[in-house]
Formats: sequence, structure tokens, C-alpha cells
Amino acid sequence: MTPSELDRGSPDPDARARVAVVRQRPWWRHLWVLVPVVVAAELVAQAVVSWRVPRTRDWQEARTVLARERRPGDLVASAPWWTDPLARLHFGDMIALKDAARPDATRYRRALVATAYGLEHPDFQGWTEASTTRTGRLVVRTLVNPHPVEVHYDFVDHLRAPDASVSRVGDATENCTWTTGEFVAGGGLSQGALPPPDRFRCTETWNYVGVTYIEDLQHRGRRCIWSHPVQGAAMVTRYERVPLGTILHGHHGIAYEAERGDDHGQSFAGPDGGPVVLTVKVDDTEVGRSTHTDGEGWKAFEFDTRAYAGTAHTVTFEVRASFAGMRHYCFEGDARTAVPR
Repeated sequence: MTPSELDRGSPDPDARARVAVVRQRPWWRHLWVLVPVVVAAELVAQAVVSWRVPRTRDWQEARTVLARERRPGDLVASAPWWTDPLARLHFGDMIALKDAARPDATRYRRALVATAYGLEHPDFQGWTEASTTRTGRLVVRTLVNPHPVEVHYDFVDHLRAPDASVSRVGDATENCTWTTGEFVAGGGLSQGALPPPDRFRCTETWNYVGVTYIEDLQHRGRRCIWSHPVQGAAMVTRYERVPLGTILHGHHGIAYEAERGDDHGQSFAGPDGGPVVLTVKVDDTEVGRSTHTDGEGWKAFEFDTRAYAGTAHTVTFEVRASFAGMRHYCFEGDARTAVPR
């Protein structure tokens, strides 16, 4: 007997009771029928994702293309940026550490980029695609920088005596000592950046200036000059006879473990971390300053040096922080000129 027949009247009271129970049953008790549908959809999605993942032979074929197409000065990379560990695994001898931990890609004229999933790398936004070669599930793209630059002087490369000197300037001035072959301690999870064996060392062993590698907020490695600020003083790095161009270009940042939200050294810097101020001078004239605050990650700066272009001058970087605790600070820069096309 159907519910419509019961509605018209039925002599069977038990049948009416059973239909009433069915009508009162919650709709969500029928959701179990969706389980096989969801499982099937998950299996199809997994198959699609697995099919798109580049295979080992795809990376090997891409390596062959890179070896054939690469010219001196070309940058070898991959896209999206989080495939970088795979690129270094398969193209390791084509990617110098300096290139892998580059501050950006602006100084390169060309890049050969092994691209997966049709995605882009933020370092190459706006670059011109000159050619493409498919290698299985990868595409090797030759990209050309539309705004090339000529780098006259790299401050990271020249952080050594006698090109540079370091001092801690407060109530008194302490000249830090250039040392080589120092013992390197640390490494591993939560240990922060490793101190380099060659560095300018001040009184305390932790207080030094040297070239190291930090992990920024995107977990990208950055090659830069470690210059942890000190309370009540400035860390000053000075370069003599720097050939200047039209721009002083650079970046600064704080290592991931000190910049992230749960590890700011609250006893010094407060819950949001303390800002670090970088001031750049040519001779004794300030040409610019940039303040880094937590959450900004790897932050770029550019200062106009056209008034000094084509001549050599003293360039000074001063690092200060009102609250110096857990300010695992690093900067890099170069003197450059834009190249007309």
C-alpha cells in the first residue's frame, strides 16, 4: 500500500504507522549513498594528479636539453618555485650555490626554466619566452630578462679584508677583526644560520659579520651578509673604493626561525618582533634607509646613486634595532646600472 493510498484512507493502522515512521526519518540518514561517489571522485583526482607529476626520466631529458642550450651566465632553475629541490637533485652541477640562494633574478639576462604543471616562478614574472622544449611532463623554457642590468660591485662577494671593514659603534667604537678558518658550530633543525668560517668577529663570539645563508618566510634560501644588531649600538660595514652605478639595489630579511609568529624573543622585542633599520651612506651622505619588520619576509630596496655614477666611493651599511633580541638579520646588495635595450 502506497502513502498516497494511505492518505485516501486505509483500514490497516499498522501500515499507517510504518509510513509515518518513514516520513519522520531525518534526511541526513541517507547521506551514506554519497560515500561511494566521494571515493570514486578521490580516486579519479588522485589518478589525474599522479599522471601530471614529472617522472625521473622527464627530469633526465630536461637535463639533456639544458646542457645543450645553456650559455655562460645563464641561470638554470625550475617552476613553480617549490620544485627547486628536485631541480637541484637533477641539475645540481648546473646550479651553483650562489645561484640557488640568489637574492632575486634581476642580474641574469637569460634563464632556462624546467617548468611543471604549466605554473610560473615569481622570479621571472614579465620575462619574455624565447623558446620551449617539451620533455615528457616538463617544459624547458628559455626566458629573457626584459630589463637587464650591469652589476659593477657585489657587496656579498667583497665581504673580506681589505675590501671591507666592520665596527660596532655605540658609546665607544670597536673595530671587529677579520678571521679565517674559524670553527663552524651548529646546524640542524632550529639551529638557525651557520656562521661562516671566514668572518669579521667582534668581542662576543656570537657578534660577527659574515656571508651566510638564511631561510626566508617562504622557506627559500638566501645568500646574504649576517649582521645581527646589538643593543644600543650600530653594526657598521664599510667598503672602500666602490665603483658605483645609477642604483644601489638590495634586499634584507630576518631568518625564518626568528621572524615567524611564535619565536620573536618576547623578552626583548615584544610579541611582534622589533624592526631593524638599514641605513646606507655614500661617503658621509645618506642615500637611503629601509626598515624591516616581522612579516615582510625577503624585502627589496633600491637607492638612487646617479649623482655618483661612474666614480668610486666609500659605501657604508649601518644596522640598528631598538630591541636587538632574536634579530637574526641579514642583508645583501650591489651597485648596478640598468642596461638600455
